[in-house]
Amino acid sequence: MTVLSVRFFFCAGLILLLLFTCGISAKTIPPTDTLDGFDEFITQKMADFDVPGVVVGIIENDTVVYLKGFGVRELGKPEKVDPDTRFQIASVTKYFTGGAIGTLVDEGKLDWDTPVAEYLPGFTLKDPYVGNHSNLRDLLAHRTGLRRDGELLGRIGISNDEILYRMRFLESDAGFRERYLYSNAGYFIAGEVAAQAYGKSWENLTDERLIVPLGMTRSGARHETLYLDDNHITGHASTPDGTLEIIPFEEASLPAAGQIVSTGRDMTQWIRLMLNNGTIEGTMVLSPKTVEDIHAASFVAGPSGPLHDPNGAVGLGCDSYYFLDERVIEKNGALDGVRSIVVLIPGKKSGIVVIANKQLTAFPEAVRDEFLERYIGRSGIDLQALELQNQKGWNSLIKNPDRPENPGPATISPGAIEGVYASPLYGSIQIDLGPDAEHMIIGLGPNRYQGNLVHWTDNTWYLSFPNPDDLVGYLTFIADESGTVTGIESNEFGPFTRA
Repeated sequence: MTVLSVRFFFCAGLILLLLFTCGISAKTIPPTDTLDGFDEFITQKMADFDVPGVVVGIIENDTVVYLKGFGVRELGKPEKVDPDTRFQIASVTKYFTGGAIGTLVDEGKLDWDTPVAEYLPGFTLKDPYVGNHSNLRDLLAHRTGLRRDGELLGRIGISNDEILYRMRFLESDAGFRERYLYSNAGYFIAGEVAAQAYGKSWENLTDERLIVPLGMTRSGARHETLYLDDNHITGHASTPDGTLEIIPFEEASLPAAGQIVSTGRDMTQWIRLMLNNGTIEGTMVLSPKTVEDIHAASFVAGPSGPLHDPNGAVGLGCDSYYFLDERVIEKNGALDGVRSIVVLIPGKKSGIVVIANKQLTAFPEAVRDEFLERYIGRSGIDLQALELQNQKGWNSLIKNPDRPENPGPATISPGAIEGVYASPLYGSIQIDLGPDAEHMIIGLGPNRYQGNLVHWTDNTWYLSFPNPDDLVGYLTFIADESGTVTGIESNEFGPFTRA
């Protein structure tokens, strides 16, 4: 569910003061010796990972020491990325959601450890015990066990209230507080808890309590912020044959999990806030205790970070791990066409934001690794070679799985499968004949969100969607003795009955 660029050149040897002014801004100074050759490093990594455009901002001791864009907003066009170019920041949004909720915790309107059912009358989950006992810490630290198929609920044309109600039909893939299981659905629920307590939407809460006070004038919690002027990126991705292509933007399906739009310059404000324990320019936006809670290890997730810290942990919207002897706070994100990462080294009062306008790229992690080695110390490991190796794993996600070499024939005809089926989670699925007997088209939910069914083997079809971040899986059609299809079984999507 789980996924960025900006260009602004400093004249060599000159100090460039920020001409951009907003309610709150940090002075910018030239890069220190720590960053000698950093421009060349980024340029090389862009070539290595075939990324059209990026933005990078670095904070040291509450000062912006590096803020530059590289490359172009859109492949084939001359417009450059700059520090004020808008991007989706994808799941880095979760870090802000933790902060927005934190403002309500500071006011006593919410508590991290109170069951959310006390804030949302009638709320429950498939397992009533989990529904009655899950708190905000559980939801934000990904420890409820909720499956990721809840993300599709945000695409099928139902209201937030209806999505929240249907969470009770969402299956779990792990026991309650048993293990880390990334869940955008958990963040949606947390966002609705916050909206209820605030009396306005999650979007209003985030804009009013964080983005406006921080002077992030080109940022916003609504997707349409991306289009307020022409200075925004276009999304890109590599095809299976390695060709770079322009792809449509993906709108985050569950807003509190990934909807914020921002810029490199604006994101340095967020880093300053969190490195300064919730205070910026003398104004306290979050209490030090709340920042500590957000960054604290709420759940052990396992190996994390470039050195695979075995005790990597999850906080309330971010992750943490050790790099050598320093604790690192991190959150990354991905949506179609974008990748983002924010990294803080609290002990060094330093942090970095990297955004690239390409999905399925390890470029942000490659820059992160170099940043950590420059600010903490060399690891003695060729981390850049490892990231290039990791990229091969990302590339494997581009293609669908291979169909069995000798698939069994279907005993049910496509014509018998065509029709409408009902699901407590999704409401309905309309299946129509496709271009041939091996393919069919589905429409999910009230807005008939379109997917594709390809015959796999026997009476099982493979369901995928044009959006590569959406859930994929297998539908097995069940027929009675007369050959009438009565329903669908699916481990990924749950059961459907013939309507």
